[in-house]
Amino acid sequence: MIKAKNKLGLVFFPAFDWAISPIHPEREERLLYTQDQVFEEGIEDIEGIEFFNPILAEAKDVERVHFCIPNVKSRVTESHLISAGGAIKAFQMIMEKKVDKAFALVRPPGHHAQRVVYGDRGFCIINIEAVMLERIRQEFANLKVAIVDTDCHHGDGTQDIYWNDKDTLFISLHQDGRTLYPGTGFIDELGGPGAYGYNINIPLPPGTGEEGFLYALDNVVIPILDEY
Repeated sequence: MIKAKNKLGLVFFPAFDWAISPIHPEREERLLYTQDQVFEEGIEDIEGIEFFNPILAEAKDVERVHFCIPNVKSRVTESHLISAGGAIKAFQMIMEKKVDKAFALVRPPGHHAQRVVYGDRGFCIINIEAVMLERIRQEFANLKVAIVDTDCHHGDGTQDIYWNDKDTLFISLHQDGRTLYPGTGFIDELGGPGAYGYNINIPLPPGTGEEGFLYALDNVVIPILDEY
């Protein structure tokens, strides 16, 4: 029997009922393939790894972060609320010391959703990590948190939401915005006057591989996290 070094909580939600279109990359199969791979590798048989169901985020959780036009109900589906709820569940388990670490495999995604929501931006309707974080701060404490975004696209929505919040350090590693959507995420985007220097962008050249990512992590991301 293999035993995990840390007690890990895994939250799954593939959103079977929501897709941009049947042939769009942001559809059900995107996460179902990942889920199948996890099961095929026997992850559920490892001692110390436990699977959890998501909770349902509420409209007030979304409103804590977003101004939805015209309103939350018209913009946000139940799938989005469960996706955000999966992230909330993962963080709750850590705060309640039920697990040492947690990982939420959920969709629809969210890091392009900015403070004002009037449609989808880069497949994103609501910002999953921001809705999760502000719910946790409401339930537990005004935590000092670092978000490290490793998607190949710049997390412009998360940057927008936490632009002026020094209690939320945002670091994004992504492909250079001159070559990829959404065309933002340059090194001079450092945050607002109340949190200048708490927004860190690391734009990387197209084709950057493992060696380049590890160099950025070891020489930029980890030292900044240690200081923060």
